[in-house]
Amino acid sequence: MYNAENKTVMLPSGAEMYYAKFGKRNKQLVMIPGLNIVDMNGTANNLAYFYRKFTKGFTVYVFDRRKGRDPGCTIRSMAEDVADAMKTLNINQAYVVGVSQGGMIAQYLAAEHPELVKRLVLGVTAAKTNPLMISAVDDWLAMAENDDLQGVLTKSYDKMYTEKQMKLYRRLIPLMMRFYKFMSIERFADHARAIYSLDSFDILDRIKCPTLVLGAELDKITTAEGSKGIAEKLGCKFHIFPNEGHAAYVSKGFNRMVYDFFTES
Repeated sequence: MYNAENKTVMLPSGAEMYYAKFGKRNKQLVMIPGLNIVDMNGTANNLAYFYRKFTKGFTVYVFDRRKGRDPGCTIRSMAEDVADAMKTLNINQAYVVGVSQGGMIAQYLAAEHPELVKRLVLGVTAAKTNPLMISAVDDWLAMAENDDLQGVLTKSYDKMYTEKQMKLYRRLIPLMMRFYKFMSIERFADHARAIYSLDSFDILDRIKCPTLVLGAELDKITTAEGSKGIAEKLGCKFHIFPNEGHAAYVSKGFNRMVYDFFTES
């Protein structure tokens, strides 16, 4: 369905990276997802269905982080991995959307590899750390050290979703624990720890491509102020979704705005 494929790319460093590919159009769209403990390998069909709107105009690539452990990784090194993957796959002048940690990665990608990015969407993200973000990462790492996978998942969802949404998700988490495929908790911790390295605010002025910033009023991680700060620095279009939390990026309104921005003349 939607020409969905689960694939792997070998990076120049010798590391491998999973990615999902779907759609079959001339324009190339790169999605950089946020921090996640769910293993992305094998999810191409699900991703293609969820993002099926984008298959009308694009070939879509959703990049994971490099395979296996990556101790000492930073947001910038993750961006270099994405740049290497794009170059290896001959992807350039792409339409790039990054959400949460993926938005942090996308900032470095667009600033340091401008030839790879034609248009950019930065969703529910920030260009520097804040106390809420640091507190969240501290909590996740403490649970990871205790091998508390369900605790990591529950705490993540508490931060991502509004209280109204969590009334549903709290009931679903035990089912997710049974049926989802998770990455190793050590690999998750490597990725979470990279957030401490975020410091991209001073390179934002190197981003020259048309950019849209999307934030959420009730974001308890990167905050609405984090999104506004990026937009003000770039002098670009931005929108804050009212009554939405950090997980605003799964809403129809979010994806509609991304699609409209990427297809406007």
